Amino acid sequence: MNLIDALAAGIGPRTAGSDAAVRAADTVADAFRDLGLEPRFQEFELVGYEADEPELEVEGERWAAGPCMYAHAFDGHGTVRRIGESKAPVGDDKLPSFAVVDADGREVARLLTSPFSTGAIPFMSAHVHITTPPTAFVSRADAKRLQDGMRVRLKVGGRFVPGRRERNVIAELPGSSAEHVIVSAHYDSVWRGAGAIDNASGVEGVRRVADALRVRDLPRTVQLVAFAAEEIKLTGSRWYVDEAKLRGEIAQIKGVVNLDCIARGDKLNVLASPDALLGRAVEAARALGLLDQYELETGPATGGVDSHWFADAGVPAVTLLHFPYDEYHLPADSSTLVDDRLMDDAVALAVALVESQLAHPII
Repeated sequence: MNLIDALAAGIGPRTAGSDAAVRAADTVADAFRDLGLEPRFQEFELVGYEADEPELEVEGERWAAGPCMYAHAFDGHGTVRRIGESKAPVGDDKLPSFAVVDADGREVARLLTSPFSTGAIPFMSAHVHITTPPTAFVSRADAKRLQDGMRVRLKVGGRFVPGRRERNVIAELPGSSAEHVIVSAHYDSVWRGAGAIDNASGVEGVRRVADALRVRDLPRTVQLVAFAAEEIKLTGSRWYVDEAKLRGEIAQIKGVVNLDCIARGDKLNVLASPDALLGRAVEAARALGLLDQYELETGPATGGVDSHWFADAGVPAVTLLHFPYDEYHLPADSSTLVDDRLMDDAVALAVALVESQLAHPII
């Protein structure tokens, strides 16, 4: 089974808590079974969100807008006022933020600049789910056109849907020790995004790593985890780590190799914590000849990737990506974008890092 085709083409958009996400979890479990493994589900409850198409007019002209997930609703008019800026996650750009202000001078909504991609993408705000104000995202190009005092009509909406359940999918390659190294990726996607690159490619990468290791004698166990709900504040991986801490199991995790967006992108990103693991990952990439093929970006394992909560808990963790790419979070993120060479190289690096952490964990 190729999980890129099965998830992106066979299922399509699979937002957290949706029926499509249920099918996606079952599909990943079936792929693990095809390898002779016995998957299980780690379930948790959440409040889902079903976004409406935002409507944005600026000075009477319709502009593209992406929904802000878990934003509260707004339908009205106002004027634009710039309220700040933030550093772009990739590159040296600044991302301006704007308020929509009503006739009484009160902020009634926000327009944020898309942090990635070339379009107006669905994304999350910096606020938590229950406090996100009425918000929409505009592209970087359109953000440069916004000026204080411009007249705006904005309609954003969505439904908070309680009683939804999500499932992390877990399988194991048994080793001679209960201590384990995790190989992970998230299987959910964004609103209207088939998510071939983000992140069916990562889940397929996990499957390929498992296929490469399943016939070996392993000094420690390899645990395969497909995380749910990554696109809503890394919820699936946070649940996993919080449960491991609560149950006294976090010390058994000797390392994490997380795969995200590994089949398209301009640069090889190695995000690792602590520095000793980052150095080991860079040397592994060098030994595989990858530093001769790709421009390398490095950083800590924290931020908007599923390695975040592990690194935050003191577990050595690394996320591998090829990033950025123009179609990120857009409907154009389809299987036709997959670059097999990038995919193969990321999997080879992941296998090398898993082997390294199995044999010699970072202390």
